[in-house]
Amino acid sequence: MSGLFIEILNMSFSASCVALIVMLIRLALRKAPKIYSYALWVVVFFRLVCPFTLQLPVSAVPVQPQTIPYDIVSSESPSIQSGVPVVDNAVNTVIERSLLSASPANSVNPVQIALEIGTYLWLASGLALLLYGIISYLRLKKRVMTAIRVHDNIYETDLIKTPFVLGFVHTKIYIPTGLGEKEMEYVIEHERTHIKRLDYLIKPFAFLISSAHWFNPIVWVSYVLMARDMELSADESVMKRSDFDIRGNYSNSLLALSIKKSGLLSPLAFGETGVRARVKNVLHYKKPAFWVSVVATVVVVAVSLSLVVSKQMETSPENLSNQGAELNSISETLSDAPEAAYDTKYNKVKIGFLSDMTGFKSAYEFETTDSKIVAYIDSTLRTSQTPTEEANLNNNHINQYMIKLSNEIGGYSCGLYYDTLYDKAYIVKDGGLYETGTDFARYIDSFLENTNITFNIDETDAVALFKEYGWTLDYQISAMKNKLNDINILSVFNPNAYYFAYNNELSKDIGLDMSEYSNTADIDVEIYRIHESMPQEFYPIQNCRGIVVKNGDKIIGAFISAGRHSAFDACSLKGNSFEKVTDQTLYEWLAGMIKADSTEERLSKLEPEQVIEEYFTALDNKDAKTAGYCISKKTLLENLTSNMLNEELFNEGIGLPLTDVEIGVKSSFDNLKSAKLSKVEQIDENDKNVKIFRVTVNLQYNEEWSIGSGEQFWDCSMVYESPQTGWKIESFGH
Repeated sequence: MSGLFIEILNMSFSASCVALIVMLIRLALRKAPKIYSYALWVVVFFRLVCPFTLQLPVSAVPVQPQTIPYDIVSSESPSIQSGVPVVDNAVNTVIERSLLSASPANSVNPVQIALEIGTYLWLASGLALLLYGIISYLRLKKRVMTAIRVHDNIYETDLIKTPFVLGFVHTKIYIPTGLGEKEMEYVIEHERTHIKRLDYLIKPFAFLISSAHWFNPIVWVSYVLMARDMELSADESVMKRSDFDIRGNYSNSLLALSIKKSGLLSPLAFGETGVRARVKNVLHYKKPAFWVSVVATVVVVAVSLSLVVSKQMETSPENLSNQGAELNSISETLSDAPEAAYDTKYNKVKIGFLSDMTGFKSAYEFETTDSKIVAYIDSTLRTSQTPTEEANLNNNHINQYMIKLSNEIGGYSCGLYYDTLYDKAYIVKDGGLYETGTDFARYIDSFLENTNITFNIDETDAVALFKEYGWTLDYQISAMKNKLNDINILSVFNPNAYYFAYNNELSKDIGLDMSEYSNTADIDVEIYRIHESMPQEFYPIQNCRGIVVKNGDKIIGAFISAGRHSAFDACSLKGNSFEKVTDQTLYEWLAGMIKADSTEERLSKLEPEQVIEEYFTALDNKDAKTAGYCISKKTLLENLTSNMLNEELFNEGIGLPLTDVEIGVKSSFDNLKSAKLSKVEQIDENDKNVKIFRVTVNLQYNEEWSIGSGEQFWDCSMVYESPQTGWKIESFGH
């Protein structure tokens, strides 16, 4: 939560600078139509809510996008760098004095205390403002429940004294009773302008954003000025559309309403504000000349673009540690596995994840006192010797971590950045920027996903076996009881049988064979994290797990799996793929393994169009078994490990295509209501064993997740699997 508060503070500071610039430009545009100054506020509120901006060496905004570094709490010399020297000197002086006055024995520095208090205060006050807005809105809604409908979405009531728009989806215009004909006409035109421009959504959204930055007075000034420009521009829009000069009558209507006015209704409702300024603006209004509109448009567009751009962060060695600098390349010396008992004076390591994209991570922090892990991480950080000065880490594909090593008397912290797109990793330490290996970055990242870790594995037979073939096991991810179905002969698709039969071929590469243990009701499976990457042929897949299968204390199978990716991302301990080990393609291997049952035999005699018809009939009848027969074994096998946690071996459930459920669910029909096939026609034939068909089908779902309900078209790829099984559905696409 502190990380989010730091992000809010950074956005608030940079947006404040943008707001001040907009206020100055707004003065320059005071004679232009107010729609242009209204448009400029979009940039301010965009900067308040979006942490990402385009960065260039030169920007109209003089401040750094990350004024407060995320590691300010753990930094030995915490400071800010806003790009404004006066601000930096004042704030950093306060921070320095607070650190000097703090007792060295304190385990938490004053910056951390202040940040924690500030975080909870910010959250509590923001929620209070939000609650106030919601309560005010509900009270107002209750107040107009008895309003009488005039026509369309216009309602009249004597319980209000000023007109307003209420509602977010079905908007209604509420007007006070007793308005004259002309007054009502102007009021309704004005409110319809707001509805047409979505002002009734923009203003509450701006209030919510302002509530998140409640501590910043510049934000509230911006909110008030934006609301004023919104009203003035709506008035101008009404007068611009009129064929007559209505300034006098319009201003009289505003004055008449102001006499009745009783104050702000609700920040989440849409009412009228600033009557005096509006009357003055109406009386001075003139329809703008064409050239004025053109110049104002150019100015607004140019200013908006310049204010969206941020100044590129400095990457000099002096400020890298303070700003969360950006790093590049790989240091080979750091890729060594954590085998040796490195000498370290620290006994605890804490890892924190500072980015937003969590993926499969189950925690934002990890802490351990395991001596081997602490020593390895300490040694890797201390021996990072390859400096670099250029990088760009402000991308959403870069993960940021904070690593803190400590003992009873102190410790130190380092920043780690892992560029998952370009496969590079960097360390920020001692005010400099250093390259490190991605094996180390993935090692650090793994602790945030794998939570039930067993560290003490050095004396296990699994470690010895994998070490024999050059692999290092970091720790045990999980262990489980399982069964081993018949893997000698395969029939109807069974996840257990097909998974172990496929990977048994990989086990055979090192002399292990699980087939003689077929139909064993009780086997043990151990899953380990492997420090090294998958062989190069599997790149960009890198993370891998060591799988050990035991019958009692005896290892009967062992292989390497990439985990949540395709089940085919697996290899033997010798690093060989399935095709290299078996000297067969998957379909050739399946042809020798599968013994068709009666249903399979019946389907094997059908033409591909008929198999498609069988599939959709089975879906419509909720017949998972027959539907499974229609799908290619390759497709079913490939999905066995998709989108699962590292601690799991494979997905027990079969996710049938077009049922719109997640892979691994127990039933494919939790969401599908019906599947009515209406047309099948062949559109392509790649070769004699692959045909493409255009399918027209009406699919109905309980919930629309990734596929919408209704009639739709799909391209169905059909493959001739084997003489025993015939044509099968390989995939659906567009």
